[in-house]
Amino acid sequence: MDKDFKKKLQSINPKRIKCTCYRAIARQYNDPLSTKGNEKVSGRWHIKGLFNSLYLCESKKVCIEELKRKVDDEIIIENLFNVFEMEINFSLILDLTSQENLKILETTEDELLAGSVYRPDEIILPNNLARAAYESGFEGILVKSATMAGNNIILFPKNQLEKSSIKVKV
Repeated sequence: MDKDFKKKLQSINPKRIKCTCYRAIARQYNDPLSTKGNEKVSGRWHIKGLFNSLYLCESKKVCIEELKRKVDDEIIIENLFNVFEMEINFSLILDLTSQENLKILETTEDELLAGSVYRPDEIILPNNLARAAYESGFEGILVKSATMAGNNIILFPKNQLEKSSIKVKV
């Protein structure tokens, strides 16, 4: 399934993202910028042991919809998770919401969002693309949420430029 993403990424201009976004974490954890959970399991946009990703949502609604994929009851969600609001400003983001970029990468939204994160064999394509983006120096990825409620912003903390920023609002 190697689509030679690294070579194709050279043809894509990064996008700048400056916005408010949201992140939910389980109440027993207190650092919304931590990626330690990535060290326990792989996900669609990170590979356990290779690189970590910080998963954010463009709106609180998308954040809640993402949680509903794991927990079906909103009251349980409110009792188990804290939702943090953050201000981000990053300039090297791979925009996977752009049809032009998807065409360059010879992939589709459906291919990127297909499969279950609980079945690593079903998310090989997004894993390979995330790895190529990470290794190519992108600071993160903008991609549609699998909930179809909006977009997610996946950041690669180790690739964050000095001029980029992320600030948790209190």
